[in-house]
Amino acid sequence: MKKYLIGMGVLLVAALGYLGAAHVSGGQYPTLGIPGLGGHEAQLRRMSLSFWEDIQFKDFDQAATYHEEALQDEVDIVYLLDRLYGVPPEGIDIQAYEIVFIDIDSSGLRARVKCRVKALELAKEKVRDQEIILYFYRESPDDPWYMKLEDSLRKPEKDPNKKQK
Repeated sequence: MKKYLIGMGVLLVAALGYLGAAHVSGGQYPTLGIPGLGGHEAQLRRMSLSFWEDIQFKDFDQAATYHEEALQDEVDIVYLLDRLYGVPPEGIDIQAYEIVFIDIDSSGLRARVKCRVKALELAKEKVRDQEIILYFYRESPDDPWYMKLEDSLRKPEKDPNKKQK
């Protein structure tokens, strides 16, 4: 009986230690489906990985759902990916993706997720490794996170009202 209690105690401490590490890591370790474990970092990690999975399987309508509802019909993911890779999305095979880091600003209203994406350009049979930052925002700490894909993938345009050196 004593060995059984000691064994159960060791298992309990190990389980709590693992869940604590999963929470502190921001969901980098599997959270066993426990909601809220890992905080906002885990939520952003799940959204980013799910987004890249949608892109990998060419489900652009589902990939648009990470934007605000009012913008979902307007965001042109196919165009943005074409600009990013220089070829239409049909010519790209996303082979692997991972989260490099997640950064949330001090207000808790803006975040960025740096992703490393490995893609095969089918026509040239060339593998490309790119690091891409996805930007997220929300109106208040209680609101859901929304992606700003256009800010993430568009090349910045020169502001004609500002001087460039």
